Amino acid sequence: MTVPEDTVLVHIPSMPSIRSENLSSSTSSASSTTSSTTSSNSNLAERPVDAVIYRHGRVEDASHFTEMQFSNYLFHYHSIAPKLFLDTLDYPAMTAKHAERMTPPVDERSMAYVVAERQSPTGEGEVIGMSQAMVPDWDRAYNHRWNPGWDFDSFDCEIDTLYVKLGVQGGGVGRKLILGACQEGYDRFKMRKGVIIWTLLENLQAHSFYRRVGCELAGIRTLDLAGCPAECAGFAFRNIEEVIGKK
Repeated sequence: MTVPEDTVLVHIPSMPSIRSENLSSSTSSASSTTSSTTSSNSNLAERPVDAVIYRHGRVEDASHFTEMQFSNYLFHYHSIAPKLFLDTLDYPAMTAKHAERMTPPVDERSMAYVVAERQSPTGEGEVIGMSQAMVPDWDRAYNHRWNPGWDFDSFDCEIDTLYVKLGVQGGGVGRKLILGACQEGYDRFKMRKGVIIWTLLENLQAHSFYRRVGCELAGIRTLDLAGCPAECAGFAFRNIEEVIGKK
């Protein structure tokens, strides 16, 4: 597989301690979850997704990120997110936000974008996934209710964005994007505490995925989506070093 010379690759730990189940098991579980909420169009991969590189995001990726992010919203959230939120998705504004965050050189960015890019036999790349590690932003939501053993001080890393392109979900890309984001948080931002990922409380497919990779339900909070309150569940790893095999 040929990788362009200007590509900055992201290290994906080869021996992570987070749980990994075989593809048939995870795909079967995800299929049973989505069968009641989707029609003939499936978001799942038929086999493990290979010929993928994991790299840092580039400004020119921004529009691909927005399309992937919003298509996931419309597919997975159509019956659980406020209709006003879905009806007012602002593609240009979100693309501009992603581009602004990726404009500085990689070492000067305030957050780490990890991109999954599938390579064709001719060397052309297709963005099929993204994750984003950052310092937790507690102020974007309110009414945090923590489960016993968890609180704000448990975390210094948040995976704010995790999306895989529809049609290739369940092929192992999402798990590697989590690992890549955690590795970047550890290496670049010196994060050493827990890692939290938020999703809608009613997004049961996401809950199943996070539990399969080893997360625990740490708490619940309220987020305003287009002015409408939405409950979110926070799934977490206890220690970032354990996630990437440093302990």
